[in-house]
Amino acid sequence: MPPDKRVINKLLIFDLDGTIIDVYGCGRKAINTTMKRMYGIYGTGEKLSFSSTDYGVLLDLAIKLNLKGIFFKRIEEFYVIYSEELEKEIEQNNRSRLMPGFPEILEYFENKTQFHLAIATGNMRVGAITKMAYFGLEKYFPIGGFGDNLLNKKDVILSGFKNAKNYYKNNFKKGDVFVIGDTAKDIIASKDLGFNSIAVTTGFEGEDKLIQSEPDWIFTNLSNIEEFTNVVNSCKSNLL
Repeated sequence: MPPDKRVINKLLIFDLDGTIIDVYGCGRKAINTTMKRMYGIYGTGEKLSFSSTDYGVLLDLAIKLNLKGIFFKRIEEFYVIYSEELEKEIEQNNRSRLMPGFPEILEYFENKTQFHLAIATGNMRVGAITKMAYFGLEKYFPIGGFGDNLLNKKDVILSGFKNAKNYYKNNFKKGDVFVIGDTAKDIIASKDLGFNSIAVTTGFEGEDKLIQSEPDWIFTNLSNIEEFTNVVNSCKSNLL
């Protein structure tokens, strides 16, 4: 019997902050200035934990400031102002940077028809788009999952996966999906969903913590495109 030469389509789902970019707290600062413009309150971002999605952060903020009733009624206004403030913060921050290997690795896979790219980030959509646009990355990620109305990374990744299936019109098998992230939450969520997990140590958590989350693969960074490509090509579908 001749070998099966069918093309296996694969989906690469990337986290954003700490994996692809680092904007050094610009999101927190933009929340501060947005709240000052909208409600005359400053310093709110300094009190927040960003261990959740942006929706979780904003929900916590609204509750702490006793603004929950009005805050989400004005959420579209918040998004517009936040995008403006975030863009200013990134432009003024001379430390904002791409992580090693970007955008080269995205350019490489963009030209490979069997590979498809998606983003999965706890950022609200407008924040993610603003960040990606600053670095010229939005063209690589036509679809994804975002933290506008979801509270945990597992749901964000699942949303990105479902949106990617619809967008690319491809029923990707779980064994052909790779989640690339810099935190244990990324790895644990991807494993819970049955996806391949790839950790990078470029972000906000130490290598030891990432190793404890038991990723399928771990990279110092993604500057070695050949090594990364060998990994995503070596894993065959588990037919789920």
